[in-house]
Parts: sequence; structure tokens; C-alpha cells
Amino acid sequence: MERGDIITLVAGIVIVFVIAVVFKTGIIVPAQDRGEQPKIPVQVTTVPRETTPTETPAPATTTIPVPANPVPVPVTYSKKPLAYPVIRLPDSMETFGGSDIPWKDPDVVIFAVMQGSRGGLSEEFNVPYELWGLNISVEAWTKPQYARFGMVLCSAKDGNVIEGVEILNGGTAFRNVQVSGSDMYLIIDAENVDRFRIDYITPRNYYNRTQRTISVQTGTG
Repeated sequence: MERGDIITLVAGIVIVFVIAVVFKTGIIVPAQDRGEQPKIPVQVTTVPRETTPTETPAPATTTIPVPANPVPVPVTYSKKPLAYPVIRLPDSMETFGGSDIPWKDPDVVIFAVMQGSRGGLSEEFNVPYELWGLNISVEAWTKPQYARFGMVLCSAKDGNVIEGVEILNGGTAFRNVQVSGSDMYLIIDAENVDRFRIDYITPRNYYNRTQRTISVQTGTG
């Protein structure tokens, strides 16, 4: 073998050895040395997503206002009048005297009403107000000279008479009452009366303070 052939063979072996070393050691040739444009590394930053905590809504509060002027509760005649402890007016209605002096404060609430033209006994009712009154008007245009109206307020428990009033020949009267929280009823006697009306009233400050209305026990007594 000639000298030149030996040199060529040795050079080939060296080149093969170098290539093998490059693949084995993982040496990367720079891009510019390979004639390529270098790639700029891009750093990706992950921003944590803000989440809004779920809030449980508070339960809604419903306020039911108390009406400034309630619809008066109708008080009617009892269907069982004989069950009451007292069913007739006292013999001497004169002992109750004349009308009480109406309240100076005109701002009142009518919370119940009874009206008619004949006598009878009312349903039981329970008034929550510490101060209330009965505003009575009697109309007698047919035979005014013979008209007579008598009314007493009684305890439903024992028939005890709380208040009473008598109106002759028609007219008006007022009774101040300071009994509350117990069952009561009215005894009414009407002769030659064309129409009467009894308004149950209370001062507005008592109504606003109590925030209740009359409780009528329908059909009792």
C-alpha cells in the first residue's frame, strides 16, 4: 500500500470517529454555523385567572305595612243569643247618664262597625286597644216621637255590664271604653228606629302602637 493511500484511510477513520462522538455526546452545532436563523426563545407566562367567589344571597325580608285606614270589620247579630249570660237591657237605663264627652283629638281609626234597624245581641268581639270608644248615631224619621234606642256593652264571661247608653227620638251619643283583651258583646233594643250605626273607634296612636284589629268570633254566643 502506498503512503498516500494510508494517509487517506487514516483521515477517513478520524472523520467517522468524530461524527460518532458528536451523536453520542449530544453536541448541537449552533444555527448560525449551520446557516440557519437562530430562534429566539419565547417565555410564556401563565397569569392565574381571578375567580369571583359565589355568594349566597341573603333571604329577602318582606315587610307588610299596617294600613293607615283599615276596612272596618262588620259586627253582626249573634245566631245563638240565648247562650249569653245576660240577654236583656237593665231596667233602669237612666243610670248610665248622657253621652260621654268626645275626644279632643279628631284623628281616630274606625276599626269595626255595626249597623241595622232592629234589636238583638251582637257577636262576641275582642278589642285589643287599651282605649277605644263607641260612636252611636240613631235615625228615626218615621215616628221620631216614639223612637227609643238602648245599648249596653257586656262581658261575655259573666254578663257584667261595662257601659250603656239610651237615645230617645233619635240623635247621637258617645261611650268611652277602657276594657280590652276580653270577649264582649252588645245588647241592643230598638223601637221605631229606622236606622242606627255604631262605629268602634280608637285614637290613631293606639292603633299604630297595637297594629292589630278587632277579632270577631262569628256565630258564637
